[in-house]
Amino acid sequence: MKRKDVVDNGGVRLKAEWDVNTVKLYIKLCLDEVKKGEHNGTTFTKKGWESVLSNFNEKTGKDYEKKQLTNKWYNLRRDWQEWYKLFAKETLVGQDSAKNTMDAPDEWWEKKQLV
Repeated sequence: MKRKDVVDNGGVRLKAEWDVNTVKLYIKLCLDEVKKGEHNGTTFTKKGWESVLSNFNEKTGKDYEKKQLTNKWYNLRRDWQEWYKLFAKETLVGQDSAKNTMDAPDEWWEKKQLV
């Protein structure tokens, strides 16, 4: 069940819910727009956002607004920047996409626990 979150002009907007598969679809749709050249710097063109929004709502059956998708974009971007600061220069670290976790040898974890 969706939670009622924000009262907007007398109506109630539902809070966006993001499970792993929804996030993966969203990222795929965003990457498609990047490949089409609808990305300028740190965000999408108007046409790019319109495409992401319509495709996202069509494929998920949701009725999200552009603001909900842009909020997710900037949250994902911020998360990636933090991850990059922490792990970009690390060696021996990988990702286990099946478990959705970091993967590193025991020696790496032992070294991190000493810090």
